[in-house]
Amino acid sequence: MPDTFSKKKRSQIMSKIKSKDTLLEIDFKELIKGLRFQYQPKIFGKPDFASKKFKISIFIDSCFWHKCPKHFRKPTSNNFYWTKKINRNVERSKEVNNHLKKKGWKVLRFWEHEIKKNPGKCLIKIKKSILR
Repeated sequence: MPDTFSKKKRSQIMSKIKSKDTLLEIDFKELIKGLRFQYQPKIFGKPDFASKKFKISIFIDSCFWHKCPKHFRKPTSNNFYWTKKINRNVERSKEVNNHLKKKGWKVLRFWEHEIKKNPGKCLIKIKKSILR
């Protein structure tokens, strides 16, 4: 199925998608307030949050961009492009996890739906990681 928008219009739409300060990140920042995590630190893999003191990195993975097994729906238009792009995101996440773990970091990844459905459970997981 061809895209219903021109390339120029699609580019304009896609440019509006935020890569930082999303509503989910802002809510998460409020959730972990006081735990001394830095927002979008300059660390390999660009975690959403990290604590250099505890060597914990936190990633918030969108159900679409990171291919959530529960909620991902394959796009119907421009299938080749999207499949390649999203599969590369998944592969990159694995590479980042491996790199950080080799450097002694704990890596926590939360799906977008986990944070929305049960933020308290995510907070407990973070606090347990700090104590270990």
